[in-house]
Amino acid sequence: MHILTTLVATLLCSSYNVRLAVAQQEEQASTEYTKDDEFKDAVMNVSNTYRKQHNATALAWNGSLAEGAAEWSERCVFEHSGGPTGENLSSGYRNASASIIAWGHERVDYDFKKGGFSKETGHFTQLVWKATTSFGCGRTECNGEGGKEAPGWFVVCNYYPPGNVIGAFTENVQGQVPEEEQPEGPRVSAGWCLWGGGEVGWKGSSEVVWVAVFVSCLGLWVM
Repeated sequence: MHILTTLVATLLCSSYNVRLAVAQQEEQASTEYTKDDEFKDAVMNVSNTYRKQHNATALAWNGSLAEGAAEWSERCVFEHSGGPTGENLSSGYRNASASIIAWGHERVDYDFKKGGFSKETGHFTQLVWKATTSFGCGRTECNGEGGKEAPGWFVVCNYYPPGNVIGAFTENVQGQVPEEEQPEGPRVSAGWCLWGGGEVGWKGSSEVVWVAVFVSCLGLWVM
């Protein structure tokens, strides 16, 4: 009887902890999108963590780029603006951090030795492009269904100078470097999980394309 009671108590405790973790994740998801300061902090931290790991200096926040990105996101149409900047799109992710992580995670498919452009890794290469010095992001809750309507929260980030310049990948996209060789920047955060999936799209100097992806739950949001 004592063993059974202990087992039931353990299961109840575990169930409570899971519900609590989910509730905390949903709260984080909500505030990263709904609060301007938390949205900015999230996209800057994740973006510059990836850049640091690939020996690129931290991006500065550009208010003009952010304003343009916000205006474009308000259209709730999952397509590129065609403007003069680099541009990454994501939609349908639970929080702002996960939206950027979806781009960064493409590095597992990038050929650092060969370099060059690939539609499967275009978000990542723009994200860590060394010659890019500033960016700005905006978001809108769209919850579209079907066609080009953006699902869930639609995130747009604009970059200047734009990346993905044909012929310049080798010097602008570097492999991961040891921590002691990384430039100054934010520390890696652990324990994040990408809940569900969404859509991502990129635009660089070479061409425009968008692709749908699904990202699974990860123990660490950067490697």
